[in-house]
Amino acid sequence: MSYLKEKTKREGLLFVLLVFGASRLLYLAAGSLFASVVPVSRFQAVTMDVPFGRMGLWSHWDGEHYVALAAGGYLQPPEQVSPAFFPLYPLLMRSFAELFGGPVSWGALSVWGPLISLLALPFALFFVYRIAEDGWDTGVARGAVLALAFFPTAFFLNAAYTESLFLALSAGSLWAARVRRDLLLACLLAGLATATRNVGIFLLVPLAYEWFRNRELYRWRGLYLALAPSGLVAYAAYLWLRFGDPLLFYTDQQKWGREPEGPIATAAKAWQSAVEGSGRLLDPGLLSNPSLANLANHLAGAANLYNLLFFFFALVVLLAGLRDLPPDLAIYAFLLVLPAALFGTPQGPLMGAPRYVLVAFPLFIVLGLLAKNRPVFVTGLVLSTAVSLVFCALFVSWRFVA
Repeated sequence: MSYLKEKTKREGLLFVLLVFGASRLLYLAAGSLFASVVPVSRFQAVTMDVPFGRMGLWSHWDGEHYVALAAGGYLQPPEQVSPAFFPLYPLLMRSFAELFGGPVSWGALSVWGPLISLLALPFALFFVYRIAEDGWDTGVARGAVLALAFFPTAFFLNAAYTESLFLALSAGSLWAARVRRDLLLACLLAGLATATRNVGIFLLVPLAYEWFRNRELYRWRGLYLALAPSGLVAYAAYLWLRFGDPLLFYTDQQKWGREPEGPIATAAKAWQSAVEGSGRLLDPGLLSNPSLANLANHLAGAANLYNLLFFFFALVVLLAGLRDLPPDLAIYAFLLVLPAALFGTPQGPLMGAPRYVLVAFPLFIVLGLLAKNRPVFVTGLVLSTAVSLVFCALFVSWRFVA
């Protein structure tokens, strides 16, 4: 029996590494190709486009903020990087740059960001695989990993964004609790997750559920749950001591127009902005000037339409998965998706929704259940990959995706 378990583990690890290698080679190669073919948008900031084959092209948009943060810290001129960007990821970027020597320059940091994402991703995929395998079976686990690795916004998993790191820490936390039955490790990983993104605090829900469900096993170890929000608490304490506002990571977002709003008001604005975005795709001017740059600009201009479609897709999948998902995983996934509907901007009521879905990994377990219907699953996987390549082309050419 132990031999079979070890063989299954080895096969699972091999599958994860193969998916990781195939998906990242696809996006890295495609990104380099698109960066050399698709005309660059007029919007450029800290990390300029670089020659073919370089990693800096994965440090656009939020990546530029993480690069500047790793280089100079919070609210330092001239970049004035906002405390809304949590500290663990840029700390790792700077630490790796210093550890391996050389000048800690923006160029070096814009390479280390994507490299850290690439280092974290196989762990993230493995933890998702093991959670799905333990709760369902090998087929569902493989389907979940494939659906995640080739999701339309999966190229963010090798960009200078926190998605890979957060997914590795959050999925690792729930793997430790659900599969390994190690509540201390689970809460320590959750603490690191809360130092990576504020939504890491939602890990308290499934971790508390696991403790309660196995309270005869864990007993007093429920005290470990106090470690789960430790990263967020430590960061808030730092902001209080440094800037006098422990909630500055939240309040500073108001300068972008991000403020809490009710779901009904958000829904109305999201629908209106999505209709306007769809108009960009149907603009007659696209036919009169069918250049690659004009096509890319029109596709990027429909971002609000994509936001609504992805948000609706995530809700439908999670609702459909209520029958199969344990309640703690279902609630956790909903909590990760819902902030997009509550903290948007006037220009983008659901801004970021296509990217936020990436870390709601129980959603991909639901998609993995479709793997039992191979024609449907393969068709969806092909379409998902095709859409991801379009979005990848927009991202590397400095056009906003999510």
